[in-house]
Order: sequence, then structure tokens, then C-alpha cells
Amino acid sequence: MAKSRPLMSFAQMESKLGYKIDTSNYPNDTTKRFYSSLRLIPESIYERTVEEIDAYKSNIPGAHSGRMVAVPAIGDVATIAHGDDMIRLTHRSHIVYGFAADIKYSFGVNLPFLLTKDEAVKILSVARLRRSSVPSISPVSLFFNKLPRELRDRVYQFVLPRTHWSMDEEVGRVTELDLLGALGDLSGFYFPFAAESGILTVNQQMREEALPLAYRTTSFELEDMDELIKLLLAIGQIGRENIVSLAFGWQSNSENDFTWDEAPGKIRREDMDRFKGSFQGTEVEQPFLTLPVIHVETCLQLLKQCRRLTNLRLNIERELIDIIDPDAFKANVGIRGLSSLRGFKKVDIQSFDHECLDHEEGVVRWLKEQLESPVP
Repeated sequence: MAKSRPLMSFAQMESKLGYKIDTSNYPNDTTKRFYSSLRLIPESIYERTVEEIDAYKSNIPGAHSGRMVAVPAIGDVATIAHGDDMIRLTHRSHIVYGFAADIKYSFGVNLPFLLTKDEAVKILSVARLRRSSVPSISPVSLFFNKLPRELRDRVYQFVLPRTHWSMDEEVGRVTELDLLGALGDLSGFYFPFAAESGILTVNQQMREEALPLAYRTTSFELEDMDELIKLLLAIGQIGRENIVSLAFGWQSNSENDFTWDEAPGKIRREDMDRFKGSFQGTEVEQPFLTLPVIHVETCLQLLKQCRRLTNLRLNIERELIDIIDPDAFKANVGIRGLSSLRGFKKVDIQSFDHECLDHEEGVVRWLKEQLESPVP
């Protein structure tokens, strides 16, 4: 949930930022842009400036010293490409969020971001890395490379454990998901697996050969579709083509926060429990109890690239199932697109409180049956 902040005047914000706030600071875009959190850029100049104040306060001077790279001058463009996938990083303005990053993937996903200089530096720094950061040869490989590929694959199967990759403290390991690093590494070659997958760090050949198996033996769990999108961008094509097991929530926290900020005067999220089960027939407005919209198309496009994905667990708010008319639920553009993804071997649908929902009759059972039905 977005935190409430004390109101500042434009004069106060200009004093903090060191530049004049003017509409010319924000070039017009034909498409909506996002911050690196996937939060939609607000249209209000005041709200955008508040975001710049927050970013300015969180910046640590010198944080990138020692790995600073040159950024494009204002008006210039830097390009990062991997195959047919490309990022255009444009330095548009002198303000805090002065960089536009346009990411275009060959399979149709296009993501337009606004970034700070530090964020642009991080992307360019990662892009400058070469696979030489992973040793090209090691003593063990002198013998190992002489083995037939079939035997090497059997070794990988033996040494790569089945692991659980999660960002949820309640389920154990907490893993940081770095979208900016992912944007600098469109291949996904450097995606950070757990320490016990140490064979991936021995040398380049072992990493290239073992990466597909590492994805097949790892179950990924994400809180919402925002984190899912970041993951599926970070793991690159090789990850998307080999991921087998996935769990995520059918909600968007960035969209919820944006909706909250755009709907002042609504009830507080922490008061939600007092109103559970009582939204129908009341005048209480609750912006959180809606199906996601903004990132649904990107989420579905990325899921379609996961051709080996067979095990899926979806978390859906129980209250949404209770309050939305079944026909309206099925007709929702996101649910309709989700239900078109077929061929899963095992689908579990539960609430965010871990209550199993797919044993019940109704829209949840329908959704499960759609997802587990054969590919046409």
C-alpha cells in the first residue's frame, strides 16, 4: 500500500530538487509509461514530482562509484540488443526521472519505462558485462569436457537439486528479483540461482548446458503478476522455454497502489477485515477488490512463451469470487485470456490465505477445467 506523505508545495519541491518544475520537463508520450516497480506514471505533474522527491531522497550519493558507466547525453540514445529483443535508452531530460527505456521483445511484449540516472547506469553496467565474468575454463572442465554430452547431462541431473525460488519470507528463502539487472541482460544468462546450484558458476560451458535443467528443477513462487512479469523478463528466453512449475497471485500490487492513490478518501487497507463479506449492497468503496487490468496482457504474453510450464498454482482473492457475478468473472478480459492457456497437467487455485478453492463448483472449477483441458 502506498504510504501517506506530508503535502509539499511546488516551491518546496523545487528547492529540494534544485530545478524548476515545468510541464516541458515531461515530454508527451503516446503510450503510458511505468516506473521500474511497474507502477503506472501518474498524469498529475504534482504527483509525478512527489515521486521524484521520493526517488531523490532514496538515492545514495556515490552508490554506483567504481562501476559508473557513461550515460547518453540529453537527446541521445543507447541501444542494448540480444537477438531480436532490444532496449532503447533515451536521455530525455535533466530531471530525476530523465531516462526513457523502451523494451521490445520479438514475441510482442513492449514495455515503456521512466528511469532515474542510477537506474539507467545499472542497466548499462550489466549490459557491459561479458560472459568472461563466468570463467571460460576451469581445472575440472579439462576432464569433464571430454565426457560425452549424454554423460555430462546425467551429472547435471545428479548435482542440481530440486529447489524452491521465492520472494516470500513465510515460505523460507527470500530472493531478490532485480528488474534493472534483467533489462541489462536480455539473455537471462546471469539470472541468480540459489547457492546450492554452484555448478552453474564453474564455467561458461557448464552454465550453458545446465541452465535448462536448472529451470526444470526449480519451482518459482511469486506474490503477484508484477513479480511474475519481472521474473519472466529476468530469466530470458532459455528460462521461459524451460520453466516447469510456477505459482503466483492473480493481482497487481502496483495497480492496487496506483488505484489507491487515484481514489483518495477510500477506506484504509488495514481496515479491510472489518468489511469482508459486506461489500455488496453497501456504499463502501474498496479499490483493491477488483481484477487486475493494466499488466494483464503483458503477463499473458509472457506466460505463452513458457511452453514447458505444466504445474501452475494461482492465488485469487476469495472475496472477488464471492462478489463478482460468475458471468462477469468469465467475461473479464484477463480471466478470458488466462482461461485460453491450455494443456497444464496440474492446476491448483487457492486464496491468499491458502484456502483451496478449486474443489468448489462455480467459476473456480470452470477456470481449473479450462486450464487443464488439452491444447486445441
